[in-house]
Amino acid sequence: MSGSKSSIEYMQDKNSQLHLLMCAPEFFEVTYVINQWMQPQTWQDNPIRFKQKAVDEWQNLHKIFKSLGVAIELMLPRRNVPDMVFTANGAVVLNKRALLARFRYKERQPEEKFFAEYFESLKRSGIIETVDLLPENLFQEGAGDCIWDSQRQIFWAGYGPRSTKDAAEYIESYFGKQVIALELLSSRFYHLDLSLSPLKYGDVLYYPGAFTESSQKIIKERVPANQLISLDDEDASNFVCNLVNIDNKIVISHCSEKLKKILQERGYTVIESPVDTFTLAGGAVCCLTLKLNL
Repeated sequence: MSGSKSSIEYMQDKNSQLHLLMCAPEFFEVTYVINQWMQPQTWQDNPIRFKQKAVDEWQNLHKIFKSLGVAIELMLPRRNVPDMVFTANGAVVLNKRALLARFRYKERQPEEKFFAEYFESLKRSGIIETVDLLPENLFQEGAGDCIWDSQRQIFWAGYGPRSTKDAAEYIESYFGKQVIALELLSSRFYHLDLSLSPLKYGDVLYYPGAFTESSQKIIKERVPANQLISLDDEDASNFVCNLVNIDNKIVISHCSEKLKKILQERGYTVIESPVDTFTLAGGAVCCLTLKLNL
């Protein structure tokens, strides 16, 4: 019938649809400090206002993703784990396999059992086929420190402030994909997704100041100069790398006009969705999501 899709075409559309895992900020708050961005004193100045602002920002981000045709899976929010809203840290996912995170700080370790339970439910629903744990002697904080580069078919993995270098080697063995380990120099940029972001067309955003000289060299060896977009401190501090790229769309909290022009010239459309309340805990757009069907 003209104008209608076959069942095969429908399944292809369904399989190609991006699936994101999110967790509503019902219990989000900033009550402790495990990175340099966290501001519990600022939060306590007006917790009711900040809580409502966080809800509004999260709902707007959710609405934008839905408008872009993204399928969103929602975790049940839990008390006493305020950072579980940052679902990017829950696991590394590729080809329906999930390697669950093991958190360095005791404040986030209670999240591990909730992520394990949820990924088992994703397994039962068929979204994920395999769920595994890291060895106990390794720390690795999910997609926040291990980012899939679809153009190069490699993982970029950060280590130092949160994840251990040995975890990168384990991920390579587990997924059978090359992992490029990068040492993070600055505890301010404690996760890789705050300082590096591979984009759809092969471009890579990165903030040199977050990396050791040897890691900067590795990045430059892997990414041609015409595809490497270096950020200044202002853009990096506005969590520019902490974005979600959907086809040619880039969903981001903030972006300077200079960088926006560069991205537009390369074929990207920038969609700003401020999540300033979440930056009080050291996270932004990418931190609030986890891609489930890479």
